Order: sequence, then structure tokens, then C-alpha cells
Amino acid sequence: MRWHMTNRPSGVRRSSKQTFRRRLVIFRSLFREPCTSDDLIAIVNAEFGQDGYPSAAAMALKHDLDALKREYGCEIRFDRTQRTYSLHHVGDFAILDLPRESLEALNFLDTNFPEDHMLSAFVSVQKLLRQMRMLLPDTERTITPSSLTIRSFGRQQRVFDATTMRTIRKAVENRQMLSFSYTSNFELNGSRKHTVAPYGLFMRDGHMYLDAVLIHVEPAGNAVPHTTVEYRLERIVKKTAQLLPNVIPAERPPQPRYQLVYRLDAVVARRRDLATFFPDSTITYHDDDTATVRAVVTNLWTTRQVLLRYGGACQVQEPAELVTMFRQTAQELASRYPEPGK
Repeated sequence: MRWHMTNRPSGVRRSSKQTFRRRLVIFRSLFREPCTSDDLIAIVNAEFGQDGYPSAAAMALKHDLDALKREYGCEIRFDRTQRTYSLHHVGDFAILDLPRESLEALNFLDTNFPEDHMLSAFVSVQKLLRQMRMLLPDTERTITPSSLTIRSFGRQQRVFDATTMRTIRKAVENRQMLSFSYTSNFELNGSRKHTVAPYGLFMRDGHMYLDAVLIHVEPAGNAVPHTTVEYRLERIVKKTAQLLPNVIPAERPPQPRYQLVYRLDAVVARRRDLATFFPDSTITYHDDDTATVRAVVTNLWTTRQVLLRYGGACQVQEPAELVTMFRQTAQELASRYPEPGK
């Protein structure tokens, strides 16, 4: 007996492939965020053009949603209040089978960047983790606290103003000039209007900062125009940040650079395993177990804060401006902690 294989008509294959692709587009859209019926229909039609939904689009969409639930085990819910569909379980689309090291990395991120972390105003770490875990098999979705944690010095107490943060991020990403009212520790009353060229955002010692070059400040104060200023974001007055039409220079204006030289006593240097904190750092270890560190810095105030961690085991030798700052700090500390009986 001969077996004859019946070829599937090419039109049927194309139709089946098209149906799967259409449902995959719907799945991907719901995986990103909740969508209304109109949203999903528009997304499908934009993806497939004339091969998208027919005139009875709502009925065809419902058929596709039912198929995702029935054939692939997806859990899709409809919110009658918001009139949106949302994906709660990916069913057979749980395609990630991560090795143990990758699962540990997810747990590390979950432990160190919780929902209330200051970075949540800028980076949606928890949303990413939720989406990653949705794609894992059910047996791998358990969150285990990581034993590896990041210990930072300090924690931001104020809540960032969301509108201000969006404006600042847009200015940085689009390389646009920015203006805002700012209250620093030097201001006894009110604030000053700063116009800046923003270059980036960074986190340090429990605070978020805007790295910018000051263009103009009104009224004039301690800040020097055309120098780098690190602005604490929570000190920017709410609802004062404004994008300006000016595009920032392609190259950052040259900033003052200081040759930093400091010597560390044997109590911290004898193991010859010192950390470096500044650009272009070089370490020279000496026979008496001390060490000399040379680097290039642009912000003397921050440099002083970093080196104070060594206490009396650090002696700054250059630049002269930083030596003066340390001398003043030492005098202020001595006046606050007089010897008993004096």
C-alpha cells in the first residue's frame, strides 16, 4: 500500500501564518501595557495594512483574544471601568528558561531596587522584573531575597516631583537648555533662577543630581557661570523647570581641572589594595607602607567629601585650594570637639 501525502494548499498556510502573526502582535501589545479594543485594532492595522482587520474589526479582535486564551492559555482580563484589556498570565508564551545565575541576577535587582527606590522616578526596574518573571515558567517565578546588597550612604527622603523629573530627562535626552528655580544651602531666603546646559543625571550618597554647566543665574549668587554645577534634584523648585529652545553645545565647555595629590598612611595603605575614586588615578606604594595617589578632579567640594572618609590617615598635598579647604575643615572640627577641661 502506498501512502500519499496531501499537500496543504499554500493559501491555507499563508492564512494560518498571518493569523498567528496577528495574534502575536496582540500578545506583544498587551504584554507592554493594557490596551483598549480601538488600540489593538489600530496596532494590528498599522502592522499589516490592508491585510489587517476587516470592517467587522471588533468581532475579529474578540475571536483573536478568545484564541489566545483558549489555544495558548493566556489569561486576559477586561477592565470595565477603564475599558481596557490586560495580560495577567502569558500561558504557553512563557518562553524564558533562564540558568540559575540569571535568576540570581533578577533576585539581586528585586532586592536592591524596590518600588520605593529613588531610581523608580527614572528607571522602571520593578516593571521590567515583572515582565521578565511573566515569561518564566511558573516554577521559577518565586522571588528569593538576594544575599548580595548595595549599601549606600544615605537615603532620599523627599518625593521627586514627577513633572519636574520628566522635563529634566527630556532636556538631557534632547540636549536642550533648561531653566529652573533652585534653592541651595547658601540661600537664606527664596531661590534663584538658573539657566543651564544639562549633560546627565547621577546618584551619589543617597541623592540624585543633575550634572550641568551653569549659563546664567538671576540674581547673581555664589555659583559661577560657565562652570559645572551638580544640582540636587529635590532642591529644584516644583513646577519651575522649563525646556528652552536652545540646543546645548556639541562639546562640553572646558572646565577647571585640578591635579590632585594625596598621601595615605600605612594604616590604610599597607595591604596595597587601595580603591581609586577619581579619573586618571595612579597609586605609588612606598617602602614605609604609605601610598601617594595622583588624579585629576574638577569638583573640589566633592573631592573633599570623598577623602574625609580616611579621617586623619589622609594628607592632601595638591592643589593648594583643596589644602586650604581641609585646613578650614580641621579647624572647624577642632572647635567643635575641644579637649575636656579646655
